[in-house]
Amino acid sequence: MYLPQQDIAVQTPRLVHCGQFTDSCSPRYRVAETLLEKGSGPLIEDELAFNDTTCVVCDGATSLQQAAEQCSTGTSGGQQAARIGAAAFTAATGSSLRESARQANQQIRAQMAQAGVDLGCREQLWSTSLAAVQIHGHRVDWCQIGDCVIMLIFDDGSSRLLSRLPAQDEQVLKTWQAIGADVHGSIHQELAGEIAAVRRQTNRLFGSLNGEDEALDFLARGSLEDERISDILLFTDGLFPPSPDPAMPLDRDKLVRLYRSAGLGEVRNYIRRVQCDDPRCLRYPRFKMFDDIGAIALRRT
Repeated sequence: MYLPQQDIAVQTPRLVHCGQFTDSCSPRYRVAETLLEKGSGPLIEDELAFNDTTCVVCDGATSLQQAAEQCSTGTSGGQQAARIGAAAFTAATGSSLRESARQANQQIRAQMAQAGVDLGCREQLWSTSLAAVQIHGHRVDWCQIGDCVIMLIFDDGSSRLLSRLPAQDEQVLKTWQAIGADVHGSIHQELAGEIAAVRRQTNRLFGSLNGEDEALDFLARGSLEDERISDILLFTDGLFPPSPDPAMPLDRDKLVRLYRSAGLGEVRNYIRRVQCDDPRCLRYPRFKMFDDIGAIALRRT
C-alpha cells in the first residue's frame, strides 16, 4: 500500500494500525503502526510507503534557493524527492533494495532536469534520505542513507542501530546554540552560509539521494536474521527525542522506553511537548520548532 502525502496538523498525527505482510514465506513481521505528521514548515517533506514485502521512510530536502518559493508552487523539491523515493521502493516487487535506490536516484535527477534545476549547482539539488527493509520470511534485507534510521529492538529491551548516524549538522547546531540568544533571526537567516557549506558536502562527506552517481557509495545495506528481535523501527529524524547536545542527536534508550510503553504516538507526544517548551530552538538546537515525522513499526508475529 502506498500512503500519499497529506498535510497533517501537529496536534493530530496520522497513526494507523496495519495488517500483516502477505509474503509467501510465512512472514515473521507485520506492520503494526505507521506515523506521518507535518511539522512547522509550510509543507511536509517526509514520506512513507509499504507493500507486501517492503517498507520505506523518506525525508526530503529542498534546494536552498527554492525554499522561499515552495508555497507558491504548492510543492517543493524535497517533497518530490521523498515521494519519488517512496514510490521507487514499493512500485515493483522483485527488485533489490540497491536497485530501488539506484532507480530513485535516477528519477530524482530526471525530475530536477525537467523542472529546470541547475544540476551543476549543488545547493539547488533536491534530495532525500531514506531507510528501507525488505522481508523474506525470517530474513530482513535493509538499506539506509542519510539521517533516516533503522532501529532493532530486542526481547530484553535493548536496541541497535543498523548504521551510523551522519554528523553533518553538528557544528552548525553548536554554533546556533552558542549565538542564538544574542540574535533576533532564525538559524536559517543567521547561519545561511554555514548551512549552504554543509549542503555542498552531500555525497562527499555524507550521503543523500540527489541524482548524483556518488550517492550510492553512501548507501549502507545488509541482511539479518535474529530470533531475539521483537520490533523493527524505521523513522526520520523528526522522531528523535530532542537532545541538548548536537554531538548526541539520538537517545536510543529514551526512545525505546517511550515506544515500548505506548507505541509511536507516545514518542511523538513526548517530542512535541519538549519542543513546545523551546520555541527558539536553543535549549535543544534544531532547524525548526517542529520537524516532520515519518515512522513505521514492524512487530514480530
